[in-house]
Amino acid sequence: MPFRSQNLLPREQMIELVRLATLAPSEHNTQPWKFSIHGNEVRIFPDFTRRLPIIDPDDHGLYIGLGCALENLLVAARNHGLEAHVEYFPTGEPDECLLVHLDRGKESRDADAFKAIPLRQTTRCSFGERDIPKGDLRRLEAANCFENIHFRLFTEPREILGVMEFVKEASRVQFRNPVFVEELLAWIRFNAKEVSDHQDGLAAPALGLSCTPRWLGKIIMKALATSEKKARMAEKLIRTSSELILFTVEKNDRHHWVDLGRSFERVALTATTLNIKMAHMNMPCEVPQVRRDLQKHLGMDEEQPLLLLRIGYGPDMPRSPRRPVQNVLVG
Repeated sequence: MPFRSQNLLPREQMIELVRLATLAPSEHNTQPWKFSIHGNEVRIFPDFTRRLPIIDPDDHGLYIGLGCALENLLVAARNHGLEAHVEYFPTGEPDECLLVHLDRGKESRDADAFKAIPLRQTTRCSFGERDIPKGDLRRLEAANCFENIHFRLFTEPREILGVMEFVKEASRVQFRNPVFVEELLAWIRFNAKEVSDHQDGLAAPALGLSCTPRWLGKIIMKALATSEKKARMAEKLIRTSSELILFTVEKNDRHHWVDLGRSFERVALTATTLNIKMAHMNMPCEVPQVRRDLQKHLGMDEEQPLLLLRIGYGPDMPRSPRRPVQNVLVG
């Protein structure tokens, strides 16, 4: 039987839940989602106008982003004392969506994760080389909340350096491709006006860059974005990180992609509570041949490596922008 609430929740509360959902991470900060609110139901729709056809041709990264947004919404709902029932892509819906039914329930606070939602960020700078305590690493591993999503932690230098070679090779492949470079540049916001106009994408300060006019920023980025320079930069970033985390899925479909996003967001929020920084090093998951080589290196058969992160301790960075709630609400 479908879940149906008997207690209408205030619309202002529902809008606040959506706002917190939009603080989720997404590739290139594309924010590939739309939301609708009807009574006590929130629908999360994929926004394919914001897809990345070069680095994410099958849209698995887009659906991972939807899973991150869903998990934020569920964490926030629990903190508001609400129960949630989630349906993935229900067949009775006219448009593909994640459907969340909410109702008042027993007190079930998730205070630490809730407080971490606005604080979580992708930190793209170098990290310190200080080791993360084993107890904190176990907490990150325990935050992975789905049995069909596998969490693999690389802590030994030999393991990390082995994976690093695949990161470097994939980086070379990507930055030799001018179409990939143009897709990346299209999502960089080189100055405050671009950030204000778009409220999405990769803001120059969040990348550790100075603000410049777009024409100049593109020249600088293309000069910096040679394949060997990017490979060396990736190596430096990994060598200054404490560990690597790899998420894999048992089956390569949208349901598993959403679950991966939810697990990743739980891990990211837990890391935030521990003052652990993380950043994507996802290049070998984005280049098909390198992904197959990584699978073989790690002894995987059907399992698909889809999300690679480096973690460690580092400074807070300027935050990536988010679109206002009214810009993502439909219906």
